[in-house]
Amino acid sequence: MKRIIPIGLFLLVHLAGQAETLSLEACLKLACQNNPDLIRSEYSLKTAQIAVGQARSSFYPGVSAGASASTSGPVGDYDPEWGWSMSAGVSQTLYRPGLFTHVGLARERKESAELSDRSLRDQIRMTVERYYYQFLTSDTLIGVYRANIRLAEEQIRKMRQMVDLGLRRQSDLLKSEVQRGTFEAQLVREEETRDAYRRGLNVLMGRAPEAPLLLRPVSVGSPGISDLETARTAMIENNPDLLRLRKQIDIQTLSLRVAREAYLPSLSASYSYSRSRGAFGGETVENDQVGLRLSLELFSGFSRNQAVQRERVGLDAARLDFEAALRDQDEKLLNRYKSLDTQNRLIEIHRTNLESAREDLEVVSRQYAAGFSSILDLMDAQLSVLESETSLLRVLYARKMVESEIRKLIGGGG
Repeated sequence: MKRIIPIGLFLLVHLAGQAETLSLEACLKLACQNNPDLIRSEYSLKTAQIAVGQARSSFYPGVSAGASASTSGPVGDYDPEWGWSMSAGVSQTLYRPGLFTHVGLARERKESAELSDRSLRDQIRMTVERYYYQFLTSDTLIGVYRANIRLAEEQIRKMRQMVDLGLRRQSDLLKSEVQRGTFEAQLVREEETRDAYRRGLNVLMGRAPEAPLLLRPVSVGSPGISDLETARTAMIENNPDLLRLRKQIDIQTLSLRVAREAYLPSLSASYSYSRSRGAFGGETVENDQVGLRLSLELFSGFSRNQAVQRERVGLDAARLDFEAALRDQDEKLLNRYKSLDTQNRLIEIHRTNLESAREDLEVVSRQYAAGFSSILDLMDAQLSVLESETSLLRVLYARKMVESEIRKLIGGGG
């Protein structure tokens, strides 16, 4: 009696068609190039970079120039006398409230935009990996179900011959056909699941949902994840979401400084030169002027005080957001490591179960051939092997998904 095909034979991807086989890294590269969310994030990053240049432009002087010509006289005078003038000037803001702080603020916002972009890339990477592993899981299970359907059909063919010879009962044949139907139902459901994963992964990579997809298999061996304490230290130092919230504290600190600087005076300097001559002749007149201006707003209806209070509240809120996010990320990291430990234990359990199920199938197959076991015993043994193989496969890829989530949490997903 042939037994259920072992899982090890189906850890490769089997898909029909001529599409290029994509590795995980190729899928990640396509997602980074084509995903619309990442493209929008790049636009936001460019905007933040431009804002830094705008803030720095305040340090440059303003330069202006002008010229004019005019005439006047009796109507009909065709030989008018023209007057003209020309001027040039330069002005420089030496200080105004927030002049220097705004540059630092723009720079901090640019760095915050970079961290947001990095966080989004890590999220896209984790999602691509999850779809990738889920697709491989479904595709491998489809291979297992198809192989077992073929074996069931072979078993039915032999059973039908034995029924015709009177060596087996008709009910045994019917039970075998029911088992084949069970495998076919599992195949149909798994094909639907795989198609959903294919569409989701295609969309993430900026492709048409129904585009053909071939994926390269990955190793499902032991994970190379650091211990919990090392991971937590790495998370605090590298997690882009935490770094962005810490950066938000710096932004609010600078915003508070800008609000307080509103009480300070403004200082500017200017120089201008002009040259002119009147419409009825005369000497050319040249003038130049040097100016220094100091201004201070004495009262603005308490708006400056309210701005300081608003920014102080914003700073307190930013600190609270960081502390809450740190606790939340700590919880996620602990849960992921607990899940990783659970997956490792389940892998050992399912491996032991699979070995026992295979041995049981060998014994029951011999007993059934000798007439000491019923068709129900044989079917139960076959289903036990299939369930053990399926459970082991799912938990192996589930561990890969947990690893991906841990890498994202510790800031190593990109």
